[in-house]
Amino acid sequence: MSDENRENEDNSRVGRRGFFVEGLRNMFKPVAKAVEKRLDAAGLPDWDEYKAQNPSPPTTADGMPIPRAPMPDRPVLRPPGSLEEETFLDTCLTSGQCVSSCPVGAIKWAIDDDPRREGKPFIDPQDQACVVCEDLSCMAACPSGALLPIPKESIEMGLAIVDEEFCVRTHGEDCQICVDKCPLGVDAISISEFGSSIEVHEHGCTGCGVCEMYCPTEPRAITIKPFAVLEAERMAEDDIPDHEGAPDYAGHSYDELAGAEEDSPGGESRGDDESAVGDSFLPMGDDDKT
Repeated sequence: MSDENRENEDNSRVGRRGFFVEGLRNMFKPVAKAVEKRLDAAGLPDWDEYKAQNPSPPTTADGMPIPRAPMPDRPVLRPPGSLEEETFLDTCLTSGQCVSSCPVGAIKWAIDDDPRREGKPFIDPQDQACVVCEDLSCMAACPSGALLPIPKESIEMGLAIVDEEFCVRTHGEDCQICVDKCPLGVDAISISEFGSSIEVHEHGCTGCGVCEMYCPTEPRAITIKPFAVLEAERMAEDDIPDHEGAPDYAGHSYDELAGAEEDSPGGESRGDDESAVGDSFLPMGDDDKT
């Protein structure tokens, strides 16, 4: 084949390729415009604009990259001010800003096989609880609205549940570290009289997890149950069939959680009297965990 014929064949091939590329581009233009209109109408944040304004991945206060953390087997919490779970998953940009803003490193960046939960922030109170800091840094840092700025008293991450079987007070010890360390004080948790059981007040408990973090027993005598789990259980008690398969904050279904509850020993108790005084607290160190 002569050089002239070869050149003509190459030009013809390029022309055909360009024709099909241009055809595909024109075919998808209406689809792209329709999607853009829907996104604008929904008021969702512009990811490209956000990335342009924040080109570097978020880092810790000392400039180190934010570490990723696998989701534990137990249910976990979303950061304070988070939207309802399904809406949260759809709204969060996985920017990591709430993670880097947390003063005690309570918020983790998730490693999860589920693409919807991959990179989404979570709190494992047994590792490091939310301390309900004064400026509620994570809410202010969130660029998407997945965390809403709400008053401290309106935070509802979960509810503390006491298991009397594991609580050392049941066995005569005068432990009240969960009461002393609670950042909300007597509005959330108290001991009504000497020797009595721990009482959690649902109207005041934010579910921050400080009590669970400091609890000295293993397994913990006081744990935080995410509100999504509580709602699923309440729906089941009311015989509402829609609870089946409802996800909780760790991605477990209600039926999985129900089985876990049946397998775990001990019961739950809640009170609503107010007494005693909550003390100040610090992020937990290794010496505090013993």
